[in-house]
Amino acid sequence: MVKNALGKEIARRRRRKPSVAFIVVFILFCIYALTLIYAYLWTLMTTFKTEGDYYLDRVGFPKNWTFENYTGAFQELSASNKSLFSMLLNSVWYAFGGTFVAIAASTVSAYVVAKYKFPFRNVLYGVALVTMMLPIVGALPSQYTMYGTLGILDTPLMLITFANGLGFNFIMLHAFFKSLPWAYAEAAYLDGAGHMQVFFRVMLPQAVSVIMALSIVCFINTWNDYMNPILFLESYPTMSMGLFVYQQDTMQQGFNIPILFAGVVMSVIPVLALFVIFQDKIMTLTLGGGLKG
Repeated sequence: MVKNALGKEIARRRRRKPSVAFIVVFILFCIYALTLIYAYLWTLMTTFKTEGDYYLDRVGFPKNWTFENYTGAFQELSASNKSLFSMLLNSVWYAFGGTFVAIAASTVSAYVVAKYKFPFRNVLYGVALVTMMLPIVGALPSQYTMYGTLGILDTPLMLITFANGLGFNFIMLHAFFKSLPWAYAEAAYLDGAGHMQVFFRVMLPQAVSVIMALSIVCFINTWNDYMNPILFLESYPTMSMGLFVYQQDTMQQGFNIPILFAGVVMSVIPVLALFVIFQDKIMTLTLGGGLKG
């Protein structure tokens, strides 16, 4: 009976004609969506144009399709005398290493603050919120001096700086661990488990989906990061850093836009593939963050 009533209601709504306001809003959203899609298509089309064709017709389709810009990107895009392939390898270890360190530190710190009572734990949570609101640019000179004093400047050891344990990852994981019943841990303690066993065997498996989603977002952000490699890892340029350096170095004499965009497309392919594969996880994190807030 309930199914019949629901079916009739759905059929009635389908027969109802959309209002004028709905049609207008729908058209506006379609136009807006097309402008967003065209921006990506324009970037992709530009990579198949010669430099001359680009300046003759910047918004149209290529007259003479060419793949030379992609080979040219391997030849011209460089930073610190490193080739594009070397920058790709640097991007891989920088993004994977930074993501692992950041997520591991945030997971441990969020679990401890959420589940254990100790002095100043609320202060730590407040510090995590404050660090997300305050700009970090003013602290860069102090960070540069500190990293140089510690001897990790311009070395792969810079990855340990991702282990601050605070920020967005901490807030999301803290909210998740806070929502987990402590009864799971109490049952494990009764069976003779210790704190480490409770964390790794009871609590951590329940947070796998959240950790995966955060890892994907963190990986994308780290892959696109160019400021930190420029400042602290000059000898290990990433693809994002190489694109930025190429644009800045050739801006005076006019840089080759199709070659630059070819490099952009190649740098986007890994994170785009990652997003397409794990988009459900990312949307779950986005919706979960909205509900927690």
